[in-house]
Order: sequence, then structure tokens, then C-alpha cells
Amino acid sequence: MTLRIEEAIARAKANGTKVLKKDIAAKLWPDSVESAQQVNMTKLCNGRTASIKPEWVVVVCEMTGCTADFLFGLTNE
Repeated sequence: MTLRIEEAIARAKANGTKVLKKDIAAKLWPDSVESAQQVNMTKLCNGRTASIKPEWVVVVCEMTGCTADFLFGLTNE
């Protein structure tokens, strides 16, 4: 399953909030080195992650101002 993270980041930017993928990755995997965070974030954005933790959805939604329904592609609002 692919999360619409890049679209959520674009919407946040359009609404005046600057959010970077590296900042989201740092929040999702705080104990990992930056290179591992980048790899994990790329996998998450490309749908190659084996599992998606509910906490991750909460973090991405809080940082981008989107809903879980938008993130999972259930709605465009």
C-alpha cells in the first residue's frame, strides 16, 4: 500500500506549512541514523514498506495537516 505522503506534503506547502520528508522521517525513526531514515522514508513513499504502524499515520497527518483518509487515498479532502 502506498501512502500519499508527497501529496500531503504538497498540500501542506500550499496551505503555508513547510514540511520536509527528512523531518517526517526523523520523527518516525528518531533512533535511526539519517541515511537509514531516508531509505525508510523512500520505501514508505514508494509502497515498499512491509507494514505501516498506526503511529506513523498519526505523525504524518499531524505534520502535514491531512487526514488519514486522504493519506490512504480514500478521499481527496
